[in-house]
Amino acid sequence: MKLALIPVNVRLGDFEENLKIHYARINEAVKQGASFLVFPELSLTGYLPKDLLQRPSWARKTAEQLETFHAWLQANHPKLAVVVGTTVAVESKSPNPRNLANCAVFLQGARREVRAKTLVPYYDVFHESRYFDSAETLSDAYREPIEWEGRKLGLLICEDSWDQQEVNGHRAYRGNPTKHLVEQGCDLLVNISASPYNRGKRIARRATIEAAAKDHRVMIAYANHYGAHDEIVFDGDCFVFGRDGELLAAKEEASNEILYFKEGSASKIRRVEGAELRDLQQMLVTGIRDYARKNGFSKAVLGISGGIDSAIVAALACEALGAENVIGLAMPTKFSSSHSVEDAEALAQNLGLIYRHLPIKMPHATFAMALQPHFAGLPEDVTEENVQARLRGVAVMAFANKYRALALATGNKSEYAMGYSTLYGDMCGALSPIGDLYKTEVYELTRLVNRDRELIPARTISKPPSAELKPGQVDQDSLPPYDFLDAMLYLLVERELDVPEALPVLREKFPEASLGLLEKIQRSLRINEYKRKQAAPILRVSTRAFGTGRLYPLTCLW
Repeated sequence: MKLALIPVNVRLGDFEENLKIHYARINEAVKQGASFLVFPELSLTGYLPKDLLQRPSWARKTAEQLETFHAWLQANHPKLAVVVGTTVAVESKSPNPRNLANCAVFLQGARREVRAKTLVPYYDVFHESRYFDSAETLSDAYREPIEWEGRKLGLLICEDSWDQQEVNGHRAYRGNPTKHLVEQGCDLLVNISASPYNRGKRIARRATIEAAAKDHRVMIAYANHYGAHDEIVFDGDCFVFGRDGELLAAKEEASNEILYFKEGSASKIRRVEGAELRDLQQMLVTGIRDYARKNGFSKAVLGISGGIDSAIVAALACEALGAENVIGLAMPTKFSSSHSVEDAEALAQNLGLIYRHLPIKMPHATFAMALQPHFAGLPEDVTEENVQARLRGVAVMAFANKYRALALATGNKSEYAMGYSTLYGDMCGALSPIGDLYKTEVYELTRLVNRDRELIPARTISKPPSAELKPGQVDQDSLPPYDFLDAMLYLLVERELDVPEALPVLREKFPEASLGLLEKIQRSLRINEYKRKQAAPILRVSTRAFGTGRLYPLTCLW
């Protein structure tokens, strides 16, 4: 048996094009001599269709798509064994039936075997139990091994291998699909997944499968999606673990490449230095590219201020779409320093993007004049600062409309957490590429982007961060140093700790941390939820991104 683990980059609801992608990948794998082909979870439909699944026509359309795929396979490759992912209408015994299941479908010739997902998650970005029934509520046939070529094959779907998963400190599941299949005599398990990328996920993912293979003495092959759907990105991770938990074959970088494995052999595993950070860059580029391509955009526009955040977004956008398709707007006001304009120009020249110099001094002065009679006698404050940011937002959206370009917001996670961003100003955009990167991670990624040559000007990296909305302003006038701030935010956001729990952890690295400062940070995080609620979709690259995976109330005192 020569196994092909095949990532695919499909588009939700594009039934015909998704079939063509599968046909092309099958032909590619067959040319390499593969006899058993495995596609990821919901490969035919894309992950996750969300409330599209509740439309009456969904079950009909997906059933027709599967029929078309099966007929093509029989006509073109009748002996080939293929596993694909799709949704299947089912009869559920659940007291709250959805009558729809997330399924792996085994096809060979006229044969069709359907197996359903057992562990159906509802946490973080996974909202599956809203739509799908568990295999435990269906007939036993949906959970049994498949007799194939003298062996027993077991099909798992993503979360089915995460039976030890904890949510809120407690085990999320009672069942163990891996154990169930091994007890039924399976000697090969295949996990088809739509496992979202985040930093460190490959290590956690492989450790989970390695432990299952070793504990149950069974070979496990794993195939993941590639590409982006809205704010979720997939890294195309594929690998095979043997009965002793040894890694037999693996991809070591995020890609859409097929992984081949011939049973009885072990591939040479190539260890790639710095792969994690390069994967992060690749996933952000893929997120921008796929969001644009799948929504009909070929161009992007953003404001470039001479600061590091807009610089890294511009660099990522140029890599994703081509520099000739990226418009960078420099929009200085009377408070902008000369070096900011110079750095924006240097960035544009280094990247080769379309540079537009659009000063907003005049519209800012005009607007200030219009407001002055109404604000007479009141001191200037953040109101006047935000007017500048919002005028820039107007300009970005004007270019987006005129050139049919994707507007990119440039805020980072530290700013979004603290409300250090202007609603309807620098938060304007259809996509937020770095909204899940803390400021310290932005610097880390910038160093990677500049590894071969200076794309982002050195002064942009070395100078103190500043919004430049008033004379001499720098971020640290109102924010703690970013290394301290980000460490605290990580404890509050990713680890969900309260201040009394976070304080001793933080003091291990920052002895100067005080209860009062941490409470102030926590309050800022809480009261700015309304801003994040209105933010553009944020590409998710952490375990706890602002957006669909983190649902907090707007009105709350805790």
